[in-house]
Amino acid sequence: MKISSEDKKFLELYSDSQYEKPSATVDAVVFRIIDKKTDNYRKLPEKKMQVYLTKRNFSPYKDCYGIIGTFIDLKNELSETMQLCVKNKIGLENYYYEQLFTFGDKSRDPRTRVISISYMLLTNSQSHTENGEWFDIDINEEKNSITHIQDGYTTNKTINIKLSNENTTLYNTLEITNTKNGLRETKNVVATKNSLAFDHIKIIYYATERLKNKLEYTDIIFNLLPEKFTLTELKQCYEVILHEHLLDANFRRKTSKMVMPTSDYVVGKGHRSSQLFTHNPNWTIMDLD
Repeated sequence: MKISSEDKKFLELYSDSQYEKPSATVDAVVFRIIDKKTDNYRKLPEKKMQVYLTKRNFSPYKDCYGIIGTFIDLKNELSETMQLCVKNKIGLENYYYEQLFTFGDKSRDPRTRVISISYMLLTNSQSHTENGEWFDIDINEEKNSITHIQDGYTTNKTINIKLSNENTTLYNTLEITNTKNGLRETKNVVATKNSLAFDHIKIIYYATERLKNKLEYTDIIFNLLPEKFTLTELKQCYEVILHEHLLDANFRRKTSKMVMPTSDYVVGKGHRSSQLFTHNPNWTIMDLD
């Protein structure tokens, strides 16, 4: 829609000086799934989901790990600023991305009021990264309780999130309260133990929940896999994200239309050969049973 002549006159007189202006950043949670080494050559390697963190060189939170981000560039779109940040800071160019959530707690940054527009990025183990480290993600639900209230209920969960690699282990704890009152639902997430900069552990948790939920109705998981894979590898990736074992029959029924067989096989790994599959680009949500 074009700006009207009345709008143009308004804009000539308009001044935004009467409003306080927060700062804004784009932040990126980068995930991948890798094979963990095993001493038993006959055993399939374990899958592990990882997140990419960098160590901050400046205050606040100097020398703390965090996800990558930058203050927004007013000349570019948000997604363009994010992509430039990811390329310039960690050298990553091959990935899927989607906008995740807006984090705006007034105390999330000690410098000033900073609003974070976060993104979730998915890449595979073959992609190049630099200037940071991959950390294994281990999420454990310590307790879960429910309290019934008038017209609804409140649930309380304690979530422990351990981020670790060969050099460092970072322990974090979130207290999550969900309240449903009639048709209204609210969610409150508080970090009671935080080993990362700012509220980055909350952003990582939101990203893991988004990914888990989207497995139910999209083919997003294939962004974490190489071009060709076995059905066992695909199932392992689902299980490591969902934190549960899947029945073979149910899994194959759910994913049968998402994949296409190739003429290639995996051989010479100490176990029987397995056919390789690839993503079906014509799969749609209508193919779900």
